[in-house]
Amino acid sequence: MAKIVFWSPFKEAVGCTHVAVAVSSLMGITHKSTCLLMHSNFGTKKIEACYTLYNDLKNGDMISESSLGISSVARLLKSNKLTPDAIQNYAKPVLKGRLDVLYGTESDSSENKDILKDLPFIIKKANDIYDAVFIDLTKTTDEEYVKEILADADLVITVVNQDYIKIDEYFEKYINIDILKNKTKLLVIGDYESKSKYNTSNLKFKYRYKDTIFAVPHNYIFADACNDGNVLDFLYKNINADSKDYNGFFITQTSNIVEKIVEITKIKE
Repeated sequence: MAKIVFWSPFKEAVGCTHVAVAVSSLMGITHKSTCLLMHSNFGTKKIEACYTLYNDLKNGDMISESSLGISSVARLLKSNKLTPDAIQNYAKPVLKGRLDVLYGTESDSSENKDILKDLPFIIKKANDIYDAVFIDLTKTTDEEYVKEILADADLVITVVNQDYIKIDEYFEKYINIDILKNKTKLLVIGDYESKSKYNTSNLKFKYRYKDTIFAVPHNYIFADACNDGNVLDFLYKNINADSKDYNGFFITQTSNIVEKIVEITKIKE
């Protein structure tokens, strides 16, 4: 059982959530492991809307009024009734027996902010029942709950945009910060363009980086699928696409991350 965190040190970074969605969804489709996808972001339905039409989420108040989500889990924790099974009961199954999504909260009220303090414990509880817990973590290095979750992660997947200034800052400032120094981690370039001069091969050479630099390519069809609640349909439709195909390249590159996670964490294939 593994706790896998998707994170970026840059608050303005984009694409981290799409990387988390693509990797966890593909893991659910291609492997027998039971997975949970959750996040620590308030006031957004970005992950939830990848699997359910946004208008249905908005008009149906599925997050704010239903029993699904982390707020309900936190209430159980406050009353000392939280069990691993309960977390599964409050998560939405999007791939039966393979992938559940734990909805976030609608606002950043003081009550909801208190949930963040409990998030590391909730993740540990979820890890007792799921083979893999994927966390789309707040993009910062300042918050204590972020530091605690990073420190307890089995694998940290750092997502950086294909922006030379940010990439250079990552290698200069963040790659060996104390909290990550002895941590198993992967570097992923999000929204990736292979024809850019800042492709993974050139970056490895420039920074003398011995490990693999992974990538999740820019793909407008996948982005549309995220907006339309059709991520799983997109992945199933293109799962066997040729790697030279536009969608096939996206699947192949994302699959490389999935297989590396399986190799590192030893979760079920």
